[in-house]
Amino acid sequence: MSQYLLLRIQSLQEELENLKKLVDQNPRKKTHIKGLWKGLEINENDFVSAKKAIFKNISEW
Repeated sequence: MSQYLLLRIQSLQEELENLKKLVDQNPRKKTHIKGLWKGLEINENDFVSAKKAIFKNISEW
């Protein structure tokens, strides 16, 4: 049983290493905002305000 667990752990470690390599090879592309939203600056306060607006009635659920 312990030999099986060791082999399984090794297999999982190899799979994780392969996934790390795959993620490193494909970095996220920067999203470009066009048209009406071009030049708009969004900051942390905007996210906080949006969360408050969306979840303002959360206590009623």
